[in-house]
Amino acid sequence: MMRVKSIIILLAVIFPFMALADSNREQSVGLVLSGGGAKGIAHIGVIKALEENNIPIDYIAGTSMGAIVGGLYAAGYTPDEMMELIKSPGFANWSTGKIDPNLTYYFAKNTPTPEFVSINLGDKKEPNSLLPQGFINPLPMNFAFMELFAGHTAQCDGDFDNLFVPFRCVASDVTHKRKIVCRDGDLGDAIRASMTFPVVFYPIKMNGVWVYDGGIYDNFPVDVMRSDFAPSIIIGVNVSSEEAVNTNDIIDQLESMIMQGKITPISEDEGIYIDLDLDQFGLLDFPKAQDIYSIGYRKAIDMMDTISHRVTARVSSQSVDLKRAVFKSKTPHIVFDSVNVKGGTPDENDYIQHVFMSQADTFNINQAKDAYYSIITPGKLKNLVPKAIYNNQNGLFTLDMEASVKDNYRLAFGGYISSSTNSMLFLSGGYNTLSFNSVDMNLNAWIGQSYMAGELNTRMYLRTSFPSYFKLQAIVSRYKFYESESLFYEDNLPTFISNTEAYARLSYSVGVGRRGMFEIGAGYGYLQDNYYQSNVIDFSAGERDKSYYNLGQAFARYEYNSLNDKVYPTEGAYYRLNAMGIMGDYNYRPHDGINHTSDDIYWGQMEFNAENYFSLTRKFKIGTELNLLASTKKLMHNYYASIVQAPAFSPTASSYNAFNPAFRANSYATLGLKPIWRISSTFQLRGEFHTFMPFRKINENPLDFSPYYGKWFADPEFIGEVSAVFRLPFASLSVYGNYMSYPARNWGFGLSFGLFFMAPKFIN
Repeated sequence: MMRVKSIIILLAVIFPFMALADSNREQSVGLVLSGGGAKGIAHIGVIKALEENNIPIDYIAGTSMGAIVGGLYAAGYTPDEMMELIKSPGFANWSTGKIDPNLTYYFAKNTPTPEFVSINLGDKKEPNSLLPQGFINPLPMNFAFMELFAGHTAQCDGDFDNLFVPFRCVASDVTHKRKIVCRDGDLGDAIRASMTFPVVFYPIKMNGVWVYDGGIYDNFPVDVMRSDFAPSIIIGVNVSSEEAVNTNDIIDQLESMIMQGKITPISEDEGIYIDLDLDQFGLLDFPKAQDIYSIGYRKAIDMMDTISHRVTARVSSQSVDLKRAVFKSKTPHIVFDSVNVKGGTPDENDYIQHVFMSQADTFNINQAKDAYYSIITPGKLKNLVPKAIYNNQNGLFTLDMEASVKDNYRLAFGGYISSSTNSMLFLSGGYNTLSFNSVDMNLNAWIGQSYMAGELNTRMYLRTSFPSYFKLQAIVSRYKFYESESLFYEDNLPTFISNTEAYARLSYSVGVGRRGMFEIGAGYGYLQDNYYQSNVIDFSAGERDKSYYNLGQAFARYEYNSLNDKVYPTEGAYYRLNAMGIMGDYNYRPHDGINHTSDDIYWGQMEFNAENYFSLTRKFKIGTELNLLASTKKLMHNYYASIVQAPAFSPTASSYNAFNPAFRANSYATLGLKPIWRISSTFQLRGEFHTFMPFRKINENPLDFSPYYGKWFADPEFIGEVSAVFRLPFASLSVYGNYMSYPARNWGFGLSFGLFFMAPKFIN
């Protein structure tokens, strides 16, 4: 540590002499960067070319993406560091509103449901709307801007002239129809305001006024450069387009309608105008950062003779690097010693403050990030805006936060529409609070031809030193299996087999790290199965046989989940270890009423599931899945009673469509591979190929329908599915084809839209 300080002191001593060598120049150079969304990444390439050729940048001004690039450069970022940031997963997440799964707390996440849209109702001050204020979730971006720029705001004391390079950016006050030139204040707020493209990003307030993208009134702030800095020569870089809009891209259409006025090139007398042709890229094409950067770099290199001729001043790269190193050495580390929260009720504000301050008397930016994401994970906040306020007296920061809490009452709907009998609608109503003893209560309903269910799910969070809650579940469900498939609206098919469950259970859960949870609990359930004693059915035969179960259970389970998507993951891992003991009574009633039997039953079972995804290239991923189930469960009095209650292996939504006894067993192992071709962020091709190995297959004696176990590990089966998946923000559209090894030539094809999640089963 002493050695690092010595080097910094030495640099600070040497720097004035090197600066003097470079100061013998009369020219000053101002760099102006236009807006243009992801196309603005080309600005970084231009800056890289200028630095390599010793062209000085004395002042910098930008709008929108030009403000981000200009602000980062003014804060001491090198072009390489800017590109590293923009290509990082963190930037990809907050620029698209995605909450990084590695930062969320699995313990606090809600159980997945087929929900598409939710509406919050209540007495909060802010009006509710079905439409968001921005397409992109602002929560990840809020913290990112504070993390990136709070230290530099403190360093320059809120005066942008005191940055590594004096800086200006432009935002738009649409209320008063004017532009705002940001010269001082919070650097992160200024840049955030300048790039807040309407409809796409959530706006912020500056001095009590909602502000938006500076490009609405000034997308190329040459006049700001003239008036504020009056450099000898201006280099202006334009990445925006005046060509006809792409009618297939709604963002492109919005850009054309919202951004007013034409870009006026810089005159030859005033400076150098660099116009970049980037029409092939869209506003949000950040994944193409390297290609866009290269275009900017090559264009500047191609024009370097002209630039070098006009700009006679030079500054050595060593001098720039030294100045930057000295500047960075003086940037304070972000450490907080106090928290202030406003915007919610007193209880809500106190709770949010407690989450941050419960760690220690002081906490750093990484600890603040942990607390921030633990607060937003449950989804109870519309917005949470943090701001770091520097205290010159002690060198520490105060964390000021403005919270916008969702209303307590909530309505939601969704579903799953398929070309099979699996289609269902989903409705939900909930009551959720945010406090030291938060309560989440949800009433869910699934309504479909094959499946109907109702669920009451209640969580009560406890004020303990570690995150924990009690959960009460009460569920009634019915699942029907048919001999053949039909669409949702056809309700005249005869039922082959039906399962009915009604149960309640109470559990206690604790969070284990960021991605894990441990749960113990007990429950009681009533289960009923109706079935025919043959898969060749004479429906004129009358009633089906029935099996009844009254069961108690005790269980303990551990789960770890870092998957990046709840339906179609491409990254992360999922592990689940579940131990369960079950006891109760079993009653069998045949359709003819003869030979009614009953028995006491009990068994134990252990289940392990593991799912992992690996990147082969940027576009190609591979997933693996392993399932092990070991049970002491005995066979029932007849084959169908045994096979209906045996756990089923159904790795895809389409595999639930029909009752397939070959993929049911009391104990089994499976191994699967999932190749994925991620063509774009919204479209992918997926394969799932699984082997299913029952420890001992449940067979049927054709003479008396009695069950018996087959040989050990003698009856493997195979299931495979290939699908094309188009992902929307709220659901997915899938076209699929699948194959099962039993019965022979069992091919299936279909189309589905939505999210396929059913209510939890009693034995799972």
